[in-house]
Amino acid sequence: MFPEIIKKVPVRDYGIDGLTTHVDHTPTGTIYFVTAEKEVVFPEHAHAAQWTIVVSGSCTFTTNGETKTYGAGETYYIPAGLKHQITLHAGYSEVDYVDDPRDGEDDCNMDNKVICGLQTIVTQLSQQADGHLIQARIFASQGLTKLAKQYEEHAAEERGYVVKCIDRLIDLGCEVKLEAKQAAPIICDAAEYLKHDLQVSKDGLAWLKEIVCAAQDDPTTFDILRDYYKDEEGDMYWAEQQLALVELIGKQNWLVKQL
Repeated sequence: MFPEIIKKVPVRDYGIDGLTTHVDHTPTGTIYFVTAEKEVVFPEHAHAAQWTIVVSGSCTFTTNGETKTYGAGETYYIPAGLKHQITLHAGYSEVDYVDDPRDGEDDCNMDNKVICGLQTIVTQLSQQADGHLIQARIFASQGLTKLAKQYEEHAAEERGYVVKCIDRLIDLGCEVKLEAKQAAPIICDAAEYLKHDLQVSKDGLAWLKEIVCAAQDDPTTFDILRDYYKDEEGDMYWAEQQLALVELIGKQNWLVKQL
């Protein structure tokens, strides 16, 4: 999305699948050239003052409970210290100027990649667990007892890993943050929800695999993340099997099996 001359600017690896960031430090601030091939969700955070121009695609910016969408050619300004959450949609690119000559220099080491990964799990997995519990109660109200039980178990497992990641962050001497969570859809149609949940699992596993690999020098964290990966992989295979069964015997017959 950027010309070849921009590709000469040093790349900073944040360990986020689909995100490419070229960073240039100047005596007065830091310039970022950012490209998102896939959707990238940044939890709530704050930093030095930032000015951004959107080059292509769109992003969703949320602060103080207000959400705005910015598209190509539009600009926005973030005051220093303002807490905000931003989602870069697939095909997005932007240029940022941050009012800090050394901005982000501590964000690219391997230890921080793992710590940020643990915090992301705490934030996003607790939201996912809430979603699974809500879906379980909806399915229970529809008489789909077996499906409801499956998702209640998913939620319980996920909360268990949230606790493990919180404890690990505390053990490492890191601050545990209570971050804003992005809204997620509630889907009453059981088969359609399976499709949605399967895609969430696939996307999450692709990201999680990188964090697991980055944690190999920390055996305790590695074991937590590896076990979580295996559980999520098992959930993904289960969803694939259920959708294959829907295709094989038909949706109505499959629903009867969930009673």
